[in-house]
Amino acid sequence: MFRNYLKKSESSDASRLSKTCLLMLFATLVSSGCQQNPDLGPVANVATFEQTRTAFKSGSPDEGAGSAAAATGTGWATIKGRIAFEGAPPVMAPYNANKDQATCTIDGKAPLQETLLVDEASKGVANIVVFARKVSRVHESAQPKTEPVLFDQKECVFLTHVFPMTIGQAISIKNSDPVGHNTNIEGSNGFNQTIPANETVDFTPQKAEAIPKPIRCSIHPWMIAYYLPRKDGYVAVTAADGSFEIPKVPAGEKIEFQVWHESGTGPGGALVLDTPEAKELKWTKKGRFAVTLAEDEVREIQLTAPASAFGG
Repeated sequence: MFRNYLKKSESSDASRLSKTCLLMLFATLVSSGCQQNPDLGPVANVATFEQTRTAFKSGSPDEGAGSAAAATGTGWATIKGRIAFEGAPPVMAPYNANKDQATCTIDGKAPLQETLLVDEASKGVANIVVFARKVSRVHESAQPKTEPVLFDQKECVFLTHVFPMTIGQAISIKNSDPVGHNTNIEGSNGFNQTIPANETVDFTPQKAEAIPKPIRCSIHPWMIAYYLPRKDGYVAVTAADGSFEIPKVPAGEKIEFQVWHESGTGPGGALVLDTPEAKELKWTKKGRFAVTLAEDEVREIQLTAPASAFGG
């Protein structure tokens, strides 16, 4: 229609002027029509959105950053100590070794149980496990190990009664006896296999455990040991004199430690203490205490454990 109108307008100067004006008006309308944007309302500001989301998650951007720094801490520290038995040390009875006695006894006598080992001289309690439940940082010395852990059995006794390890390590299950042993590892990793006489079988746990898990021999039911696979090496097992040490733990943050013994009367074997020293550490009924260590600090704790803390 617009083209026809232009042809009719070519007969006069006035028409040519009208043609020029109309062309200019048409061009203006087309140009403004292509460039004009519809009104979409307020446009979201990405930077403002991120700030708002951070504020909702941590109270405010500044508070969130401060809390993270406070929780992380800096540097490393060491916690060590000793756990002693209060009272007369118990006497361990022999195992009921009623099978393969030629192998499982020495001069006809079965080995003594290891349920509660107390050193007569120091009264230290052996085989108590102390470990950090959760940490935000791990020193290179406590990173997961790769070398295998030797776990041997001889004369129908597991030679290592309690041991820790990290995920990724293999357990070299060795049988130094002339008879077969069925090694049954309980817990979430699950292993149940017969180890022939004088042979070794490797097994690599893939999951961490919250507390030590039993290892038994189905053929010789008195045989028992415990192992604790963890993501890091912040684990200690008390020596014969009851001493333990966990070096290079994160400083500047609160760390909760779990204390366990196979005869502990608390949940899952937790060692529950109610002594004055334990109360200072705010020891819980789950066998836990928490400390915040300063950078380069060496914190030493001395504890006594009454007979009532251990089961029969």
